[in-house]
Amino acid sequence: MPSTKGDFTAVRKSIIKVLNQPGYDNYDDDVKHSAGPVLVRLAWHAAGTYDKETNTGGSDGAGMRYEAEGGDPANAGLQHARVFLEPVKQEHPWITYADLWTLAGVVAIEEMGGPKVGFGIFGGSSEIALTNYLAFLT
Repeated sequence: MPSTKGDFTAVRKSIIKVLNQPGYDNYDDDVKHSAGPVLVRLAWHAAGTYDKETNTGGSDGAGMRYEAEGGDPANAGLQHARVFLEPVKQEHPWITYADLWTLAGVVAIEEMGGPKVGFGIFGGSSEIALTNYLAFLT
């Protein structure tokens, strides 16, 4: 059943459910198979094209869904993250791909034991919060 528009708590719960991906990334049976790192990488790469001077690029529009950006060698492997998140998008059709990818990065950081990361919608896109956080880390 779809969530109510703006119910990010419901989306967070759905993202948490897709974090465990048996058979993905770690082939040792006694180790958790987490999609967390690739979700963080998806959020990073999606937001990483943002140009402050021209206010272009970034997560808005989720260009990685298309071959021109998704097929770029720098984005190799990120199709897994997009596939993992597709059931979440279907469950919550009101959330944009850009916001879903960003929120997935935030949730993954927190669920892997990292700090609580602020998440908010600014001008229709959440990428500013994650971009600022990731810039803080570097």
